[in-house]
Amino acid sequence: MTKTLQDVAYQLGLRIDGDPVSGCIENRQSQTKWTVKLTWFYNMVCGELEQDASEERLMRYTKGYIMQLIGGILFPDAFDSRVHIRWLPLVEDLDACGRLSWGSAVLA
Repeated sequence: MTKTLQDVAYQLGLRIDGDPVSGCIENRQSQTKWTVKLTWFYNMVCGELEQDASEERLMRYTKGYIMQLIGGILFPDAFDSRVHIRWLPLVEDLDACGRLSWGSAVLA
């Protein structure tokens, strides 16, 4: 059985059209050097979200949560415990992030 782009879109609910997702970096010598533990995003960035959280706190929480999804589900490493920092610029602008073709990148 071969997974198709439509399968990715249906099963994960990811866009399959839009701008390509690119997370290229120049130096690839030490991959661990360029990663952050997913638990860091949970403990330091996300944690518990208060009901009366400020807009800034809500945006930080949202971006941290997206980084957890990227590193833990969409592009996991061998141990599902780290996320590459190359994805950080993509979550800086959430409107632009939402227009990217994440489904194509996951299938590739």
